[in-house]
Amino acid sequence: MKQLLLGLVALCVAPAQTALAKCPVTGDDKPVVYGIGGSTMGTVLGPMLDKVFGENDVEFRRWGKASSGLARPDFHDWPKSTPALMQKHKPDIVVVSLGTNDYQALWDNGNWIRQDDPAWEKKYGERVDALLEAIAEDDEDRLIIWSGPYAFEGKNAVVRAPIVNRIMKERVEAFAAAGGNAIFHDAYVVTADDGGKPLAKTVLPQGKKAVEIRTKDGIHLTADAVRQLLAKPIVDMALPCFAKTEAKEPSPTADNKP
Repeated sequence: MKQLLLGLVALCVAPAQTALAKCPVTGDDKPVVYGIGGSTMGTVLGPMLDKVFGENDVEFRRWGKASSGLARPDFHDWPKSTPALMQKHKPDIVVVSLGTNDYQALWDNGNWIRQDDPAWEKKYGERVDALLEAIAEDDEDRLIIWSGPYAFEGKNAVVRAPIVNRIMKERVEAFAAAGGNAIFHDAYVVTADDGGKPLAKTVLPQGKKAVEIRTKDGIHLTADAVRQLLAKPIVDMALPCFAKTEAKEPSPTADNKP
């Protein structure tokens, strides 16, 4: 079986931004990458990751819970449910894709914390911290690749997306600075212009001219945009940790099971 490369690798996380993350160490078992997130992980991003990792002899498993995030633990509590997933699957790398369902009040032990309440950001940051800790457990080698929310139109989304993205980025970077093994993929900056307006068109990494990156609803990303702006950066972060490093272009398929 393939071995994971040892040491530190430079991972590309956003334009003009790189970071050092430690590759996980494994034995002779086939490496495992596990993805958690909302419906994007279950139906679009997850299948693409499954395809490309499989082609590179890496096992990919996932659980995409539609409408889930960190705002409503009464609906689905990711920090609480994740330890059992880590115990069951024992992944070397975990990919997190959350945030787009969190532009709302927070449910907190029977009470609501409104979005305009200063306590919202503090509590939300604590939930990011809790999920990072739940994923890492006692495995200091496990690498966490956290992909934040992408930008999309909507009065509330335009206001809240940069806030959620900033909190996630800050908490992931703080976790890494404190010795945790995590890196942040900024999906927001590649789907919004410099003023924070969601992009309807952009030049994709492998293209030469601007193309539509939204589906007909004007909100969701097209399959090609997900492939190039979300899936490929994640793959490019993970595959350098494996002996077979030449990534093939992500393309759809696979099961979505906890």
